[in-house]
Amino acid sequence: MKNFMNTAAALLAVTVLLVTGCSRATPSPTALTAAEIFQNSGEKFQALSSFHFVLDQIGGGTPVTGGIEMTKAQGDVARPDGLQTTISGTALGMFLEIRLVISGNRTFMTNPLSGKWEALPDQFKILSLFDPGAGVAAIMKDVAQPVRLEDEELGGTLCYRLKGTIVSDSLRPIIGSAATGVSISAEVWIGKEDFLARHIRLEGKITESEKAGIVRTLELSGFNQPVSIKLPE
Repeated sequence: MKNFMNTAAALLAVTVLLVTGCSRATPSPTALTAAEIFQNSGEKFQALSSFHFVLDQIGGGTPVTGGIEMTKAQGDVARPDGLQTTISGTALGMFLEIRLVISGNRTFMTNPLSGKWEALPDQFKILSLFDPGAGVAAIMKDVAQPVRLEDEELGGTLCYRLKGTIVSDSLRPIIGSAATGVSISAEVWIGKEDFLARHIRLEGKITESEKAGIVRTLELSGFNQPVSIKLPE
């Protein structure tokens, strides 16, 4: 009996040594920092061929052109040079929608009054800067003081949730214009498996004429799905 106990004790000691030895040899993976997640997400986003977006604003509109203030935009981006979007907003207190299509160096917009397609004259080419893709890439690259919050599920996708600040100049591609040097609060939800941003929340005025406290949300989906950008005939 005594020999059996000694043998059992020896086996237990060897088992403990093996387990603890394996633990030391295989350390747990280091958690990614907020900066590393933003960097990875930026690289993944730049590699996309297409995506769908919905930009929504609460607390005010953004001047676009011809007295139009944008409150919402949704559409598709097909890289390298395709964009189609519907912009909702107001002009002279009236609600309106305009459609915008960009393919290569050609840009068309529907007339707010007649609804007919028109090629944009040179003074309106600033609308060609409306590129959510460039804006998202800028957020991932230029965000300052990044902090990682608790992970959160969004639309069935487990996401990293991050926050930080970004200077208004970097957001010009999202809305076509921006003030200089204004700090904007940003929250971003990024898929843990694919590092693609699903939801971005921006709080603060980006252009000089906007109201204080304006909040924008940008929803992203349809990654690498087929998109056909057709210019009006």
